[in-house]
Amino acid sequence: MFANIFAVLCAIILFVFLLLIENRVIGNRYTGQDYVLESTLQEVEQLQKYIFENELTTEDIDEIDQWVFNRRNVFLIIYDNGKVIYDSTYGLDRPKEADEENDVMLPTRYHPKYSLEFLDKTVSCDFLTFLNMRARFIYGTFQFAICCLLVLAIVIFNFYKITSYYKTLEEDARKIEGGDLNHKITIKGHSRLSALADAMERMRVSIIERHEKERELIESSHNLVRSMSHDLRTPLTILIGYLEILSGKKYKDEETRDIYIDKCKDKAYQIKYLSDRLFEYFLAFSTEEDTLHPLIYEKNVFSQLIEDYVFTLNEKEFDLNYSPDQGNNYFISMDIQLMRRVMDNVFSNITKYGDKEKPVDISVFNNGEELVFSFSNYRRKNLAEVESTNIGLSVSEKIISMHKGSLEIKKGSETFKVTVKLPIAETRSELENKELKEKGR
Repeated sequence: MFANIFAVLCAIILFVFLLLIENRVIGNRYTGQDYVLESTLQEVEQLQKYIFENELTTEDIDEIDQWVFNRRNVFLIIYDNGKVIYDSTYGLDRPKEADEENDVMLPTRYHPKYSLEFLDKTVSCDFLTFLNMRARFIYGTFQFAICCLLVLAIVIFNFYKITSYYKTLEEDARKIEGGDLNHKITIKGHSRLSALADAMERMRVSIIERHEKERELIESSHNLVRSMSHDLRTPLTILIGYLEILSGKKYKDEETRDIYIDKCKDKAYQIKYLSDRLFEYFLAFSTEEDTLHPLIYEKNVFSQLIEDYVFTLNEKEFDLNYSPDQGNNYFISMDIQLMRRVMDNVFSNITKYGDKEKPVDISVFNNGEELVFSFSNYRRKNLAEVESTNIGLSVSEKIISMHKGSLEIKKGSETFKVTVKLPIAETRSELENKELKEKGR
């Protein structure tokens, strides 16, 4: 668009420039006194020759009019003893009588009256030539052609630049398609095509960054598996050793046996902790949902699940403001084991980061379509001393998403709030129909 506007502006400027040249060159050339007199005399001679060759009289006005019409750049008035017998400016047979001085209708400063000899008599005439009109017409046609050519040249040049740039982008895209992600997209100018090229370049950079993250993720996954396998092997070996001692009754007394049993329990909890971390890591980065095995439960099952964790927080001396669900009964589809893992992560965050000196707000309610569970607490000030794997909430978010729900986290300067929403239904059949529709999609 801007290129076309530029082309039109250039054409206008060129037209004005050529018009100035026209006024100076053609105006001076064809309006000078010498040229006017010379050109008028030539026209008079041509008319006189036409009269002699066709043996015209003053009555042959039609032939005279035809001659003037063919010349196109001549105006003619013929007088016979002061009477206008022909006037090309007004038409034939002008019905007016006057003396020659008062009956001249055209400027005569450079056009003295001339004599014309017809077969029947000699008359006088006024001639006014406009030969500059022909020159102006030719020059005007030349002006128009030059301006059109200029516009066409700019448009063609702009089109060539666009097609050339398009081919460049096409070649860039083919190289990237071939796997050369290090090939940069060519960005030139500020057109829409340039904006497209910029978007392609940002997409290329995004793909490279994503590949790099995937590579780092795969590498960290391998490192984690190697680390976990080593960490699991050690306590598992020790646990097997203690169990063999116990099963073979290779202990001195009952007190020693109890020590071995405590050590076995300690190693079993250690193995459980490591296996939980491995499962969380797998679930956080898994793209499949085949680990979900939902069943339909009534309201009291979920309420009991929440209350178990509320009881745990009470045991750990947290100040709780708990608002249980007081609404009607509902049905919810969930994998109870995965949901327990969500609750583990949620309430373990309270245990690790919560400030016991300030209340923890926990509320559960349903809005008719969703079950809403939220908690908020104040964070302790010495959080740097608490270790974290930083994937617990990611795992929880993934599990809730698998249940077609949502998990929202809000972090303030001193507070931390998590809101979980899960789809529910008033009847079991309604919930089953929803699940069937989801599977049909």
